[in-house]
Amino acid sequence: MEITAFGVALPALLLGGYAVLLRRRRATWPWWRALCWVAGVAVLAWALLGAPAAYRAATPWWGALGIGLVAAVVPLGLALGDPVALWERGRGPVPGLRGRFAQALMFPLVASALSAAVLTIAFTSEWYAAARRSPVPWDLLVLAALSCGVLVNLPLLSEDLLPPWCGPGLRTLFAFFDGLLDAVPGIVVMTTVERYSGGALLAVAEAVGVPMVFAVLIQWVRSDSAEAAAVDARLDAAEVEGSFDTTPWWVKARGDG
Repeated sequence: MEITAFGVALPALLLGGYAVLLRRRRATWPWWRALCWVAGVAVLAWALLGAPAAYRAATPWWGALGIGLVAAVVPLGLALGDPVALWERGRGPVPGLRGRFAQALMFPLVASALSAAVLTIAFTSEWYAAARRSPVPWDLLVLAALSCGVLVNLPLLSEDLLPPWCGPGLRTLFAFFDGLLDAVPGIVVMTTVERYSGGALLAVAEAVGVPMVFAVLIQWVRSDSAEAAAVDARLDAAEVEGSFDTTPWWVKARGDG
């Protein structure tokens, strides 16, 4: 085990911050969202304090596995925790999150391409070699991988961080394309740098791709159910108030109604 200040501080900050927000909403907040957040932080802590960090110098694929988890698995857990909604229900809008720059950066195709590019550059340049030897480049690579992963996952799994025209069907398509782009760094590293490191990146990316698409599909089903329930409620209310005309069209056509 490799204990570093950064490896302890980052998971503790994420866990503590979520706990503070949760104190205001614990009576109404879904338990499974909090569990997803904790699971994501636990994977991050293992990547920073466990075998991936400890063995990265001697065995390159261990470090690649850790970065793959930080880039794919951890952001999925954090996004399912829905920190934006948890913040905004108690504290109002997150500053700058819906500005033009943030919206452009979080757009799925942009974020997915950025994530693939950052990982590919890191592993085919001296960045990963330096990260295996020194804690500072390693910490920076972890932050870059985590940030890119969050940019991909958070908009796709949140309620209103994407434009209104980007509905559940389009989000599902974006999630599918993200799975394809996630394979690029692993394939490139396998064929140009180090086979086992590339294989670790590819295995994590493809293993997480299916659950992510599945999560977006569940969100689609829930959205359709909620919309149908809302329509039924409006129709019921209109009928009770007498503003909804239930006269059949053929009666209206005869003029009897």
